[in-house]
Amino acid sequence: MSSFAAWGMSVLGIAIVMTVAEMLLPHGKMRNVIRSVCAVISLLVIVTPIPGLIKNGVNFDFPTDNVQIDTDYINFINEQNGELYARSAEAYLKEKGYERITVSVVADGLDIKSVTVNFSDSSITGNGAHINKNEITNLLAEYFGIQKEAVMAYG
Repeated sequence: MSSFAAWGMSVLGIAIVMTVAEMLLPHGKMRNVIRSVCAVISLLVIVTPIPGLIKNGVNFDFPTDNVQIDTDYINFINEQNGELYARSAEAYLKEKGYERITVSVVADGLDIKSVTVNFSDSSITGNGAHINKNEITNLLAEYFGIQKEAVMAYG
């Protein structure tokens, strides 16, 4: 057991002992004296390792050989981030006047790897303005802070 864990166990143990002692104490002046002594003992148990920590530094003894990466969970989080980024990009394009444009984002953690823009659902009706794919590509590249080459458009 590491020294940090041993210290934590001793603090927990003294807290339990002091709680039981508190319940068993009689009422009166003697109770206050015993409570004060218990408080001093608790303080000493908590403060005792501090000089050693200052002198030697903190070592949590965390074993790194048993750590495993859950790739399924990481992939799930990346997909969720991609969907969230895509919805926010679609809302951004809607603010800019471009509606019914579908955006797909491939994310790796918080980094955007690529953006795909689908124009299949968008159409020009009546006297609507022309859809400038280059402008939308530039808007998305600027929005995500990525190179224009990472934004692909089709449809």
